[in-house]
Amino acid sequence: MAYGLLNGFYEEFFFLGLITSVKEENKWYALIFSTLVRISFHTYQGIIWAIAIGVIFGLFYYFMYKNVVKNLLPFFLMHALTDMFGTGLIYLLISWNY
Repeated sequence: MAYGLLNGFYEEFFFLGLITSVKEENKWYALIFSTLVRISFHTYQGIIWAIAIGVIFGLFYYFMYKNVVKNLLPFFLMHALTDMFGTGLIYLLISWNY
């Protein structure tokens, strides 16, 4: 549980924090870099899932932060809850033998 909380914190602090801390003219470079690093962090889940997580969730989180929330805490918590419960539930559903 503690690892899930910390993982959600440090990944989103890096990924979203990086993008929000650069000059406006460098935002797109930071977004591309952040997306590529996010993908590389999740390759252990398979390349398709890594791309889905990196691109879909990464861009969704970024645009939600930029246009709606303006606070990193909800993103830390969403990531942590997904790590703690979501992936465990997916594993159980996939490995369930009927």
